[in-house]
Amino acid sequence: MKAIIHYFHPLMRIMREREQFLANKLIPDFIHDNLLQTLPTLKDTADSFDYLVLDFETTGLDVDNDLILSIGWVEIINSQIDLASCKHHYINSKSQIKPVTAVINHITPQMLNEGESIHDAIKALFHASKGKILVAHGCLVEARFLQKYMLRNFELSSLPLLWIDTLSIEKHMAMSVNNPDIDLTLATTRERYNLPEYNNHNALADAVSTAELFLAQQKKLQPHNKILFGQLYKMSQ
Repeated sequence: MKAIIHYFHPLMRIMREREQFLANKLIPDFIHDNLLQTLPTLKDTADSFDYLVLDFETTGLDVDNDLILSIGWVEIINSQIDLASCKHHYINSKSQIKPVTAVINHITPQMLNEGESIHDAIKALFHASKGKILVAHGCLVEARFLQKYMLRNFELSSLPLLWIDTLSIEKHMAMSVNNPDIDLTLATTRERYNLPEYNNHNALADAVSTAELFLAQQKKLQPHNKILFGQLYKMSQ
């Protein structure tokens, strides 16, 4: 029975999907090399891994029509936030589908025109996340935009990335105490942990905010023991 439960655990499922995906010989090297790294098991504790906490600022939530404006990230190394690893990439709109002509999320057209191509930014992201687990607050946005980029540029679907979602973790914690209507926005969630207030709608600031929240959530879930990575991953689904 235990073997069956392990087989159907979402972490084991995505590991099988990754193995099948890597059998595709047409995968670009920067993706292939990334996916060969970091293969967790159900016995591993969360502190066994390093993390890349990221945030996308976009023009909207429609992956078919909206654009990535900026990408920010910070690393968690040995369970500590490494501020020296902070990166903030503004995306040149000319490298995408349509130009951005309005000020969105405090990002101006000039900032985008002076930015880098979406291709360079995505490659930098995969390079930085090699050997690390991806973390985001509401990772569905980042995951869908990344997937759309892969489909559009490499005809790759169902990219088997490992995501830890702090929003989903918080939702599971709220459901466990029968509080399903709790506010799950990043700012309000941080307030419940007595974390400081940061400016919203900035990719790098939101990435750092999420990193702090992620560490606080682990402490709340297991105040005196190391939490299993598989538990966090299951709560992220």
